[in-house]
Amino acid sequence: MQDIYIIRNADGRVSGLSADAVEGSERADLDSNEVQDFLRALDIDLVRVLEDVIDLLVARGVFRFTDLPSSAQDKLLFRKNLRSQWNAVPDPVGIDDKGLF
Repeated sequence: MQDIYIIRNADGRVSGLSADAVEGSERADLDSNEVQDFLRALDIDLVRVLEDVIDLLVARGVFRFTDLPSSAQDKLLFRKNLRSQWNAVPDPVGIDDKGLF
């Protein structure tokens, strides 16, 4: 398994991961709670960015929302509905939540 190194901020919280040892980093296991929590947070941010990219492509007419598989449509609509009711997932790119579909 590849080595992974945690980079911490001034508060001691994980602020980054690296495949290489850098000054101030510490070796960690990929299965550690801190690494998994950090990766989950990155995944949440990436999902939101992908949702915004899909919204943008639909708005520009690159493809229609209905061109997506029905399972993808269902998941996107479910998340968009949740976000409209409760804004728990912060907007990482600063785009408001006006729906496109």
